[in-house]
Amino acid sequence: MINVKNLYLGFNKEFYALYNISFHVNKGERVALVGEKDSGKTCLLRVLAGLESFNEGEVYVNNIPVKKINYKTDCNMAYIPKSPLVMNNKTVKENLEYVLKIRKTDQTSINFKVLTALKTYDIENIKDVKVKHLSEFQKMQLQLARASLRTVDLYLIDYILEGFTKSEKEKLLMYLDVLSKENPATFVYAFKNEKTAGRFDAKVIKLKYGSIEN
Repeated sequence: MINVKNLYLGFNKEFYALYNISFHVNKGERVALVGEKDSGKTCLLRVLAGLESFNEGEVYVNNIPVKKINYKTDCNMAYIPKSPLVMNNKTVKENLEYVLKIRKTDQTSINFKVLTALKTYDIENIKDVKVKHLSEFQKMQLQLARASLRTVDLYLIDYILEGFTKSEKEKLLMYLDVLSKENPATFVYAFKNEKTAGRFDAKVIKLKYGSIEN
């Protein structure tokens, strides 16, 4: 599913955000990139998502170079960043409906799937509120709900727990658990510790200062 060989990403000649990274992820596998802040987790996920250029190395998804892959036709990918990607001037419900409408889903299916997502991710009570009026936690709930609505082959989930209270973090982990159990997809998560990774039965890849720890 994912094959990374001798990956280097540097923003200048003195500093490499990622240094000689190599690993493999099988189809349907769950992998956790574990490390503290500035360990390279986000950069690596952005490379896999095709959002970050790299200096050297090879990165393949479904045996296709990531620089050439089309995430609409070659592999259905969902990238969940730390800052929610949502449409601020639309309501919660409209955000969810949009995901299905652009895929030409019939209205009956849209109504059922949206209602299910609203209930599962505890946002039914704010379905008619415009996103710009939501808290960051509510936006994250919405982002996860949106990701649950379509068929996905590969989930790339950044460390989305940053900045939330203990109870909010626990709820987000619960939503991630639901998302993971509902989908037979490949998951690559970013976490700060192995304990959290163990909750998802994920294989751990430890990162420190942009390199994999042996």
